[in-house]
Amino acid sequence: MTLKAFFERYYQIICSGNLDDLEAFYHNGSAVMIGAKAQFENMRKQFDFEMTLTKVELLSKQDDLLVVRDEMMIRGEKEGQNQEKSMQNIHSLAKEEGQWRIFSTASFPGLVG
Repeated sequence: MTLKAFFERYYQIICSGNLDDLEAFYHNGSAVMIGAKAQFENMRKQFDFEMTLTKVELLSKQDDLLVVRDEMMIRGEKEGQNQEKSMQNIHSLAKEEGQWRIFSTASFPGLVG
């Protein structure tokens, strides 16, 4: 699976609301999955939204570690108002059972023009 396909599927799952399916994307040693799921659940309670991946970039690669930057657009409606926000994330992915899985993520809202 390409990085683009990996993150497109990841964001599709978030938008669909089937957040238990995210577990397949996270490394078992990662401490961030529970917090990420809680954040996405909270967002879904506040408004309906769609996340669109606009860019994926491999920043660094080692045998057991990838560092990836992605950019996305979040669009939704809250209290009758259309909302649009760009977002940039830096992910580290580690291999687990031969598959790349998210180990950590840092988000940077509003950095994309």
